Amino acid sequence: MPRVIFKCLHVKGGTAKAATHLGNAVGYIATREGVQRIDPGKMDLPATEKQVNMVEKLAREFPQSCDLEEYADYQCSPTRGNASEFITRAVEDNLDQIAKMENYVDYIAKRPRVQRFGAHGLFTSGDEPLTLTKIQEEVAHHLGTVWMPIISLRREDATRLGFDNAERWKQFLSSYAVEMAQAMKIPLEQFRWYAAFHDEKHHPHLHMICYCADGKSGFLTERGIERIRSGLTKEIFRQELTEIYARQTQRRDSLNQDTQKILRQLIQQMQEGTLSNERIELLMMELSRQLRSTSGKKQYGYLKPSVKSLVDEIVDELERDERVVAAYNLWYEMREEVLRTYKDDLPERIPLSQQKEFKRIKNIVIQEAVRLEAELGQNHAAPTFPNTAAVQRNDGHSSAPLFNSVTHLLHHMGRIFQEQQLLVSPAYHTDRKLFQKLREKKIAQGHKPDDHAPKLS
Repeated sequence: MPRVIFKCLHVKGGTAKAATHLGNAVGYIATREGVQRIDPGKMDLPATEKQVNMVEKLAREFPQSCDLEEYADYQCSPTRGNASEFITRAVEDNLDQIAKMENYVDYIAKRPRVQRFGAHGLFTSGDEPLTLTKIQEEVAHHLGTVWMPIISLRREDATRLGFDNAERWKQFLSSYAVEMAQAMKIPLEQFRWYAAFHDEKHHPHLHMICYCADGKSGFLTERGIERIRSGLTKEIFRQELTEIYARQTQRRDSLNQDTQKILRQLIQQMQEGTLSNERIELLMMELSRQLRSTSGKKQYGYLKPSVKSLVDEIVDELERDERVVAAYNLWYEMREEVLRTYKDDLPERIPLSQQKEFKRIKNIVIQEAVRLEAELGQNHAAPTFPNTAAVQRNDGHSSAPLFNSVTHLLHHMGRIFQEQQLLVSPAYHTDRKLFQKLREKKIAQGHKPDDHAPKLS
């Protein structure tokens, strides 16, 4: 599956230490000179003593680095090449901390394998040459937050998609910078960014420096980081994602055809069938009794927590009917097929009583309980049940109204499923918010807007 590794370190400017740190970081990202390249013929030799010590130190100081693929490669084969790959990745992933540690200063100052634009590898949008010392000074004395994103790809992905050179990254970032500025909550005219491409063997990657020119704006949340990462994946893997989306659409439509047929049958069974459930009858009698002494609006949102809990219990019991539970599972399957189009992780399934798309059934239960109370009348009022779970049904009380009331709930449930069926059908797929996200994803992947799509106004 497409994968982009995105990490975003940051430093708050305004202090002498921050100035030194940021100046070193810019120089490191831009040049990486002064370290001898490993002779290609020696890449497979055992790691040097210095490399072994550095690997052990990094693993000890930054234990999260042990989860990196480069560390796993080194553990399997502790060669000079693999040691170099791990050291590079671990240092760069923790650059914000490492720059503050004196014993690492020499290492982080400059490194090899940066693709150059003249004297250094730093670039931004536009073709004007960049003066490294000027940028270092500018960044070092910036009073606001400076972000240092790292974007990494697998070698095979970078090569296949053409993201294995600095020119391609410059072209890409010149347009994607708009998305990054929005995610960082920085006005585009104030957004400043610089980048350099490091052509590592296993994970070629990009370093960036981003900040707000006037230091007044800029705020990056976890949600903003995810937005950038997701956008990078969509744009870099656009063509491949388009093909994946086409296969998903075909599979979803095929599933919908079969599922819709079964769901229609279940809806018909609910709307035409009956339901005999003593537990629901007892709960409905208790709800009728409690509503009798309830003042104000008899709607779910206005009820006491204890009465709401009773309504939820009735809906949960209704969900246990084999027709209802089968329909709910089918509804979820169709809904999840839509969600898979733009979400990696599906939300956990929840009970029908907690599903907002079916919340109308709660007020229907309340209305039916009020109607039941009126039908039973004073002479046939339901007795007080201190514990409805322990009460057995009394056929001497109006069983016909109770039976009809429970059956009415089943019929209402069928009508609600019928309405929901339209929202997850091939014509609509889902509710308006989900449909909007789906349409935005299709456009981002290169599809033209669907002129025949339902309007969202």
